[in-house]
Amino acid sequence: MKKQTITPDMIKESTIAYVAEYGLENLTTKKIALSMNISEGTIFNNFSNKKELLAECLYYIDHQIDQIFESIPFHGLNISKTIRELWFSYFDYLVTHGAYAKFYRQYRQSSYYTDEGIAGQDDSYSFFISIIQKNAHIFGFNPDIYWVFIIETTLNFAIRVADGQLPGDKKNVERFYGLLSHGFIGNMKIGKKE
Repeated sequence: MKKQTITPDMIKESTIAYVAEYGLENLTTKKIALSMNISEGTIFNNFSNKKELLAECLYYIDHQIDQIFESIPFHGLNISKTIRELWFSYFDYLVTHGAYAKFYRQYRQSSYYTDEGIAGQDDSYSFFISIIQKNAHIFGFNPDIYWVFIIETTLNFAIRVADGQLPGDKKNVERFYGLLSHGFIGNMKIGKKE
């Protein structure tokens, strides 16, 4: 019988699934290895330590979301329409990848989410960051303030929908977006007279 080749992505997927089910505080590389039926050394052949593994899991998710964002047409001066399409794509992705959403929220709220890890997102979220930088003058405020609110709130809604705690029908998803966007869009310079 041929021995299966273990890839870094397989280890990331297993780590994300483990964190989603059992929590980040209970995670060890030994537990990941046991869940995959591999040696702990196989993990360390691909990642130098648990901190690097967790950061790479974050970037792995970021990169997938960024690819979805890249496929959305940019609507020129209609930044509100673009933001709406970005958010709905983001929310849908998180709901259909509930384990990713759970990992993402736990990681962002942990001591592993440091300035170094945030800086690494410049590469894993490069398309999204380029949109924000290119259009920062339209927002009229520091968008970083709002992204924290939007990301954390969207994660919470998505996890509850994925777990069946909140309805995920079109009407309710529109309500979630309305709650988030009302304050966000209301603070933008678009259509406002100075």
